[in-house]
Amino acid sequence: MNPRAVVFTLLRDLNKFIVLNIVFFLLTLSGILYLLGYDYKETMLMITFSFIFALSFNFILARVMRRNVEKIIQKSFEKVENQLYFDELTSVYNRTTGINRLKEEISRAHRSGSPLSIAMVDIDNFKSINDTYGHVIGDRVLNHVAVQMKNFLRSCDVVSRYGGEEFLVVLPETDEIKAYMAMERVRRGIAKKPVRVGQEKIYITVSIGITEVQYNEDITESINRADMALYQAKKSGKNRIDIQNSYSQSFRLS
Repeated sequence: MNPRAVVFTLLRDLNKFIVLNIVFFLLTLSGILYLLGYDYKETMLMITFSFIFALSFNFILARVMRRNVEKIIQKSFEKVENQLYFDELTSVYNRTTGINRLKEEISRAHRSGSPLSIAMVDIDNFKSINDTYGHVIGDRVLNHVAVQMKNFLRSCDVVSRYGGEEFLVVLPETDEIKAYMAMERVRRGIAKKPVRVGQEKIYITVSIGITEVQYNEDITESINRADMALYQAKKSGKNRIDIQNSYSQSFRLS
């Protein structure tokens, strides 16, 4: 629901409440003036001035409340949206949103006939980092890798946390060769920029598996193929990229 629609509904109900209160106030005032012996002309004059004052006051109050309520609701909606769509730790998309964005990009690529590739990125030796430095530093490493990926990729590329220390990257209008070039920049960039822990520097490396998505296959097939390429990269020594094509051939560009 649109935050403005929620504000409009709340203020509409509030306005009804204000009108009823003004009517009640005027009726009460009329009764008091009558009991105090004021004549008709004086009563009407005082009721008119009271009505104008009450209407002006409530109009100003309603405008102030509208601004405040709109801000509160907008912030609440943004908070809920962040919880629904983004990973709290790394601020990239969460797994569900990443999969949904991949589906959207597959449909777009199918309509336009443009290539689409995905990459699975895994932080090397992450368990060792957690065991050595603790989970707080491990969380910093996760966030660091996510930030570096976003820095080296295009704004149209989609980065999501797939699970644990693994990320899914969607690369629109990109074949597997161009995907390799893009992810190689990411791999080198992450390897060159360490995470500082006091006076110590922790150098991070990642292994990456890439595949080009086929329009006529199930989405899980593409992800599994990228995972197979990632497994091969890990098995072959880590800190490298492997490509798995739709013919189940794994290879690495020099």
